[in-house]
Amino acid sequence: MELYSLQIERHVLGGLLKNPKFLYEIDRFIGESDFYQPTHGTIFSVTKNIILSGGNVDKVVISEKIKNLGISFKDDINIYDYIENLFFTQISTKGLVDSSKELLKLRIRRDLIENTDKIKDFVKSSGGDSIEEIISNVDKIHSEKIDSYSFADEPINLFDGVESLIEETGNNPQEETGFKTPYPEFNRLFGGLKPANIYAIVSRPAQGKTTWINDVAFKTSVINNCKVLVLDTEMSTKEMQFRMAASMSGVPMWYLETGKWRNEQGMVDKVRDSFKKIKNYNYFHYHVGNKTIDEICSMIRRWYYSQVGRGEKCLVAYDYVKLTGEKVGYNWAEHQAIGDKIDKLKKISEEINCPIVTAMQMNRAGETHNRKGSDLVDDASAISLSDRLQWFASFVAIFRRKTVDEIALDGEQFGTHKLIPLKTRFQGKDAAGHHDLIKRTLEDGTEKYTNNYLNFEVENFNIKEQGSLQRVVEASRENHILDDVSNSDGELL
Repeated sequence: MELYSLQIERHVLGGLLKNPKFLYEIDRFIGESDFYQPTHGTIFSVTKNIILSGGNVDKVVISEKIKNLGISFKDDINIYDYIENLFFTQISTKGLVDSSKELLKLRIRRDLIENTDKIKDFVKSSGGDSIEEIISNVDKIHSEKIDSYSFADEPINLFDGVESLIEETGNNPQEETGFKTPYPEFNRLFGGLKPANIYAIVSRPAQGKTTWINDVAFKTSVINNCKVLVLDTEMSTKEMQFRMAASMSGVPMWYLETGKWRNEQGMVDKVRDSFKKIKNYNYFHYHVGNKTIDEICSMIRRWYYSQVGRGEKCLVAYDYVKLTGEKVGYNWAEHQAIGDKIDKLKKISEEINCPIVTAMQMNRAGETHNRKGSDLVDDASAISLSDRLQWFASFVAIFRRKTVDEIALDGEQFGTHKLIPLKTRFQGKDAAGHHDLIKRTLEDGTEKYTNNYLNFEVENFNIKEQGSLQRVVEASRENHILDDVSNSDGELL
């Protein structure tokens, strides 16, 4: 395997000397460190500085600058003669760009071999480390090197290619721009789950956030035929197996855990029917416990490359973001540690081009011990560390149980829970629907404007979307109209 080519290096230098304007075509690919021969790197650096300063690229000027640096070639080769020979190179812009890319590829090969040696040295000296620490640190060494390469293109005119882009979408219409979820109203308002983005659900304990996260992750993976990884900070894999079995079969979890489901034929049929479906599902669960965020990101990365494959679609669910293995020192507050976790989750979601659904803790202000929904706080102030969360998350919503008063006002047919969007960067078919204030009539007959929200029925770890607040209001108006056109016996006039 070739690790360097002096011929390619001379080819690039000669092309640059003959055509200084080509610098702006290759500067984003290569630099001084990409040349294996140090003197070649120096010639490139000196030439580049002359071009950027507006000077003329002249072999005499370049030679004198190199001499002043105290650099000379091996075997006493004359610098002036060497540079003069480079000026005879004939190359096109495309040829120079291709040679520059090849030069970069050779440098990457050398770097990766060097990085492998670093990993070997680390492993040899890691006798006292745990297996998790070794894997995490090796992955970190490797990832830092890979992430150091940037191949970003130059800025382009925003409207270059916009016509073909829009025409292409017209040729291939679709209902959602991300992964289609099992919730029609969610898809309509927000366009599904978009890759490389964080979806954060905020809730107090025992409000159903774990059920929601697992429900959307599992059903979305089935709908889109993709693999899903669930990272769980609280429940074991065995407990999650029982919960998922209860959700899929409709049989209460108690009957499954105790084995009592065998005593009723109806339950037996439901359980056995659910078994027929699971063979085609790829639902991975991992109990992260006290793992640090670096260890968790390493787990996501390893799972993606080993179980999914580069370029293939997948979904990750993380329940939930909190301080686990991290140590919060005097100089690093808790909100900074949590913010760091969100930031790293965002980066890994971009790396593997995958949506990540996660949850965070709500402040005490977001819960109530009475029946009045008016006493609840359903805005950003109810979110712990809201600033950090809303910076990095693309979608933020509160998920909670409805109060008794709210169920009575909405109607039992509209479910037991509500999802209140606080922030979204996406627009579905009717995205404005979650931003608009909706007028509704309260129990006392007064009218109030309130933000739209989604309704959910949660039963036995299974979730069913029941429409938005807009649908609740529309249903109420329909009933009111029917009441107005009926006689005292309830017959339509």
